Formats: sequence, structure tokens, C-alpha cells
Amino acid sequence: MELLKTIHWEKLAEIKELKNHFSHDFDSFQNLIVDYITIWSNLDKENLDKLAILRALEVTNGCTQWAYRRGDKDCLPIEKTRKCMSVSMSSIKNKRIYLKSETITFPPEIARLIDEGRSLYIQAFKNNLPEKEREFYALSTAQFLVYGRERMNRAFDIIQENFGDVFTEFFINKGRRYVQPYLEAIGEL
Repeated sequence: MELLKTIHWEKLAEIKELKNHFSHDFDSFQNLIVDYITIWSNLDKENLDKLAILRALEVTNGCTQWAYRRGDKDCLPIEKTRKCMSVSMSSIKNKRIYLKSETITFPPEIARLIDEGRSLYIQAFKNNLPEKEREFYALSTAQFLVYGRERMNRAFDIIQENFGDVFTEFFINKGRRYVQPYLEAIGEL
């Protein structure tokens, strides 16, 4: 698998959300990421394109939600924060993203992967299970690496074009910046 030859693992190990998982057991966490890369690398281009858009939507929503919870001075008002959550969660739950010019849908096998990711997120962050947090971050990292720079940049552009009025350019750019360190860990062959 070509992607594995280009990953700078030491760069990934410096990312704030991943640092503890790598420092606890580098090889085990790396292997978990590789396992997810193997699964996600087998998906076709069309589904990867659609999943990257969903991931960009999720990340951008996460940025708006955390800003509100922390009480950041630039957070969105509660009504707009709720709208962001509604757009993101309805896309995840319904396996549909309503763009201005089309509706993105996901076939059953991809819907199952989306549900697995959502379940991991809930177990990790709602039920506070540390081993599930580790697994969630391995999955999330694998997704960003498989999607790659170009696809993620396109996905955020699509979010800006279709949901800029909801999430705002400010938070869409925060989402881009959140993903950037993962993408910078992808080198050249």
C-alpha cells in the first residue's frame, strides 16, 4: 500500500489529540491506524469523495460546538450553533448531505462504516471509555490520511459553498486548520 510508505509517523505523534495514544504504546496505536487505513483504502474514489465531505462537515461542526461550550469570544450564537449541530447530525444519521445542487447519499456498506464511526465517538466521548477514544482517534487519523490533502481541501470548499452561511467561513477555516497537521504527515513517494 503506497500510502503507508509516505506517512511521517513522528509528525502524527506530535498532534495534541494523538500524543498520549502514541506515547502510551507507539507500535500498538500505529498498528490500529494501519488496520483502519487498510479498510478505508479499499473504498472506491466516489465513496471516499463523499465521505470526505461528511468528515469536513463533522470537523467544522465540532469546531463550532467546542467554541460555544468553552464560551469563546468568537463563538456563534446558540441558535446558529444548534443549526450547525442539526446540519451535521442529520447528515450523519440520515446518511444524506443536502447540497445546493445535489443530495449526497451513501450505500448500505458505507452507511455501516458511518454508523461504526458514530458509535465509537459516542462510546469515547459520551460514555468516556478511554479504549474507545483511542480507537476513535485511530479511525479518524486513518480517514484523514486515506482522504488526503487534495480530497479534504475539496471537501472543505464544498462545505464553504453549500453551508458557509450556517458554519461561517471562520469556523470552516478552523476545521481546515484542525485537519492540517494530519495531512502534513503525508509525505511524497
